[in-house]
Amino acid sequence: MSVTLILLPIALAAAAAAGGVGVLGAAVTAKGGNDSGPAAEIRVRTRMKDSTLLAEALTNLGASAIDVSRTRVTAEIDGVSLTMTLTDDGVWEAHVEGRDGHEVTLASATELLQRLDGEYAAMVQRAVAEKIRARAESSGFDLVSETREADDTVTMVLNVRAQA
Repeated sequence: MSVTLILLPIALAAAAAAGGVGVLGAAVTAKGGNDSGPAAEIRVRTRMKDSTLLAEALTNLGASAIDVSRTRVTAEIDGVSLTMTLTDDGVWEAHVEGRDGHEVTLASATELLQRLDGEYAAMVQRAVAEKIRARAESSGFDLVSETREADDTVTMVLNVRAQA
C-alpha cells in the first residue's frame, strides 16, 4: 500500500479546521486503487516550506538517498520511499511507499510526516534564535537571558537599550 499526504500550510489548515476537518487538520479520503495497489490520501497541516530545510530535517532523522530541488524532495527513511512535491498552489504533497516488504499505513505515514514536521520546526527555531542573537546588539537590544525548556522551547529576554 502507498499513502499520499497533502501537507497544508498552517494558515490554510487553520481555516480547514474551522470548517470541521478535525484533529491535526487531517481529513482522510479514499482514492481509487491503481496498478501499485490501493492508495489513500490524508491532509495534514504543516509549517514546512523550504526544500533545503526539508532535506536537512530528513538527514537529521536518518534518511538516505536524499535528492532535493526547489519543488521536489525524495528520500529513503524507515524502510519507505518518501517523495514530496510542491504543487502550483504552494502545498506539499508527500507520497510514502513501502520498500523491501515494509507496509505503509495511514498511521505510519502520518507519524513519519509529523516527525519530519517536528524536526523542521526545531531547525527553524534554531535559525531564528541564532538571528536574534546575532542582530540584537546592532538593533539596540541586549540579550539578558535565554532559557531552553524540556520541549526545546527557547525563551529569550531582551532589554531595549536607552538611547544616548
